Amino acid sequence: MSITARLRDCTESGEFAPLADAYEADAVLDASLPGGRRKVHGPAAIVEALTAALPGGGRIVDWDASVDRHGIALWLERIGAGGDAVRQRHYLHVRDGRVAHHWLYGARPHHAPLAETVPEAAAGLFASLGPIAERVTLASSGWSGNRIDRLVLADGRALIAKRIVPGSDWLGRVTRDRGREALLFTDGVFARMPPEVDPAVVAAERDGDAWWVVMRDVGDELLDSSTPLSREQNRFVLGAAARMWERFADDDIAHLAAAVDRLGMSALAVAERERQEPDVLPKQFDAAWEAFSEAVDRDVADAVLELLADPAPLAAALDARGTTLLHGDLRDENMGLPGGRLVLLDFGLATRGNPGLELAWYMCHDVWRIDATHDDVVDDFRRALGERDDPEALELGLISGLVQYGWIFGHSALVHTDPLEREWAAEELAWWVPRVRHALERWR
Repeated sequence: MSITARLRDCTESGEFAPLADAYEADAVLDASLPGGRRKVHGPAAIVEALTAALPGGGRIVDWDASVDRHGIALWLERIGAGGDAVRQRHYLHVRDGRVAHHWLYGARPHHAPLAETVPEAAAGLFASLGPIAERVTLASSGWSGNRIDRLVLADGRALIAKRIVPGSDWLGRVTRDRGREALLFTDGVFARMPPEVDPAVVAAERDGDAWWVVMRDVGDELLDSSTPLSREQNRFVLGAAARMWERFADDDIAHLAAAVDRLGMSALAVAERERQEPDVLPKQFDAAWEAFSEAVDRDVADAVLELLADPAPLAAALDARGTTLLHGDLRDENMGLPGGRLVLLDFGLATRGNPGLELAWYMCHDVWRIDATHDDVVDDFRRALGERDDPEALELGLISGLVQYGWIFGHSALVHTDPLEREWAAEELAWWVPRVRHALERWR
């Protein structure tokens, strides 16, 4: 029986002793679960740790395993006898038929019980939009834990209603979010957007300590997960974003995240503060930054980790070059390009900062699918800024790229088992590291 099949059987039963001989004698389990991070060595200790992480057996409701030459990457979710859901992410490095290294991260369950009935405040908000023919809850959990409803009005219009509970997810906590997206709407910021930028929000209303944000259902207008972006489309995205940056340049907009918090959101201190919480990404930070340090030349790795621990100097240097409203999460999953508009969803990470910070985040996420090189994308950014182009801010922004996203590059290069993922990370680091080194030398 394969290691994957044996692991599934053990997950269902809650008994992991039959898996002991699948591990090398000096195998390592690196487990980051609600409560803390724990490294154990050897089959006996690993069996004990896995039994503690998945006790009692249960029904598997999600099992998504990928097997390749480096090992196994796995998402699993199990419902225990008491109805509690446990979700985990696993990476197992397999060598000569046995597991040499096993990473395990806890994650927020996707099969949590549905949220309670819509409160009266939300019902009133929905009714104000028009007669509702249909309402379906699409999600009550997931990456953020936000409840999401789809509404179909009697006139055929489709809307998406998202319930935001401030402080309920790690990104909200680290960026001090009090309902940022809703507040930007109610304060009229979205109404001031340039015509090229469409946040798609049509209503927002407070619901006790929470907020409901209602958007047009623009699912059919969003980018798919793989179709390449042309150079022309990339120029349009950056051009539309530049109009937004210009519109709000130096404005003192309330409710935005501070650049220092945005830069420090993947810090090891955040991982420590989030130990007891269910979100998966902070669980990965420790191992991922360790992998980054191993994958990247020491001079750059040390400098990035120093700025990660204290991003204030980089944030101050970027802010000194000028600030504006940044979307904060400018990437393909939040974008659509219908009819000369940039549909730009989810302003939950909207930040007061310099556009160089936004460029770095966008490049880290999206260069892989743009029909252009990294340098082409930088050129398109500078062209979009026009007279506002600032070479010094650009170099500081490039430094921020590794501070914001270096952990993913490290994790994908050395922990992930997918050869394509590893190749992508190696290619990204080959571009970012020398440019960040040069920018660091000039800054210092």
